[in-house]
Amino acid sequence: MLARPSLLVALLSLVACSPAPSPTDAAADAVADSAREDDASTVTDVAVTDASSCAPLPTPMAFVRNAAVAHGMDDTLRMNHLQAKATHNSYHLRPRVDLPEWNYEHAPLEVQLTAQGVRGVELDLNYNARCNRFEVFHVAAIDDRTTCRVFADCLLAIRGFSQRNPGHHPIFIHVEPKGSEGNYSEAGFAAIEREILSVFDRSWIITPDEVRGASASLSEAITTRGWPTLAQTRGRVLFYLDNTTAPRRTYTHGERDLEGRLMFVDSRMGEPFAGVMVLNGPDTQRAEIAAALAAGYIVRTRADSNPGVAMTNDRAQLAAALASGAQIVSTDFPARIAGSEYFVEVPNGTPSRCSSVTAPAGCTSAAIEDPTRLRP
Repeated sequence: MLARPSLLVALLSLVACSPAPSPTDAAADAVADSAREDDASTVTDVAVTDASSCAPLPTPMAFVRNAAVAHGMDDTLRMNHLQAKATHNSYHLRPRVDLPEWNYEHAPLEVQLTAQGVRGVELDLNYNARCNRFEVFHVAAIDDRTTCRVFADCLLAIRGFSQRNPGHHPIFIHVEPKGSEGNYSEAGFAAIEREILSVFDRSWIITPDEVRGASASLSEAITTRGWPTLAQTRGRVLFYLDNTTAPRRTYTHGERDLEGRLMFVDSRMGEPFAGVMVLNGPDTQRAEIAAALAAGYIVRTRADSNPGVAMTNDRAQLAAALASGAQIVSTDFPARIAGSEYFVEVPNGTPSRCSSVTAPAGCTSAAIEDPTRLRP
């Protein structure tokens, strides 16, 4: 249930009567600077106008591999050997009215990546038909406050961190299509990929074709040869689509493959395009996670599925997520917040660590990512 009718009416009235701010670049920078100063658990809404949403696309950058940030085990360790902290609805700011199920908010993406040890983000896409562009927010009118409303702007924040810190291990970008499934036709996905490629040159992106190589299918490549090494992927990004309905059927060419695509998709054992699996219940889906990891796949799970855990400091799901060995552990609470003892960090991570299930002997957190080797 989203909200009581009276509460929804009040919120819609509030939204209708409140002008949307349109900050200058300097104002947006001030928000990020302020967030950095206090570890950024509370920030100002930086929603933008439709005019900003329709601004020209940015200019992409090509990936430049930097040998100066190589780590000692980069030729041995693979992408699926790590365990990293990620954030759920990474753009999210608290609604203007009290909605307990959405009572959390995040610092700007750059702050999460720089100061909070986050290496995975989730962006919910909503189609803006007037601009033929995509925006990032949760639920229109009800829960639409966001630190980066324009999809390309969110990606630019990630690119900025990556450009300044080329020694990071791969960043996982979780993309969830929202709104009408009709917006995610072949043309809709072409628009999404056009926006991605306006920020990241294809060389910056770890694509399904790259991982598949000469194998008959992506799944065969992963379960036989394995994921690329950190030597091949350090400083780069991987996108994956969180959907199992009509949009996924379109994106996988009718559940066949991901040839030519930029993103992986949520998948299951036996599917030829399997690579990344979204298994959000580390307690209820323990066996599925174990099987996926044993086969070589990358798994995203949740450390907390309800903001109420922060009030009670309930760490049961967090403990299960960390113990599962899943590579991507997503949370609403990546840093300390006032009035709560609950927050997520990867134990002994720097900020990530070796997966307790998939990593080979000799793996260390510093071999996954060493803070002293983030920059040349």
